[in-house]
Amino acid sequence: MKQLITLLLFSIPLFSFADAWDNLTFEEAENVVKELKKNPFIFDYCDCCDYKGEYASSIEFIKVTDTEIVECNWNSEMYSVKITSELIASVQFTASGANTKEMTKQSDNNFSSVLYMNYTWGLNPETKKATPFFNIITYSFYENENQPCQAEFKYPTPRDLKKVNFVKGYKKWWRVNVRD
Repeated sequence: MKQLITLLLFSIPLFSFADAWDNLTFEEAENVVKELKKNPFIFDYCDCCDYKGEYASSIEFIKVTDTEIVECNWNSEMYSVKITSELIASVQFTASGANTKEMTKQSDNNFSSVLYMNYTWGLNPETKKATPFFNIITYSFYENENQPCQAEFKYPTPRDLKKVNFVKGYKKWWRVNVRD
């Protein structure tokens, strides 16, 4: 019995890292950095996270202000992209999906985190909607699991965003990249 408990205790940390899709080749990390320089407006969104029977109730809309390629903290042969960003707004998620017309302003201006290919959503150039980063940058490590749990969703219009937060450069970026 003690052996079984010990085995279970040692296996728990392995499972806690299962979702951390931050292990990139150096070339993939460089491609992520290039994409973020071109399209810095992204969403931090755990679309597969389950909270009391519903998916994540809030999606953080952020603007990346700086990037750095670093060694992946759990696989020294791989790399991660560390981002410094400005938290712009929280987007409400409902049963019908992301509602970019219902946003709330965030007071935290700057924060740093690691970009996760499955929980960072950026601009899909074909659909002009937000999609997981593994659909934007070729990322083959988990190629059999690269299906999002939720559908792509629209970026907020500059008018909708202006109701909660003025973000320098967003209107021009949106007109060039998102507007139909």
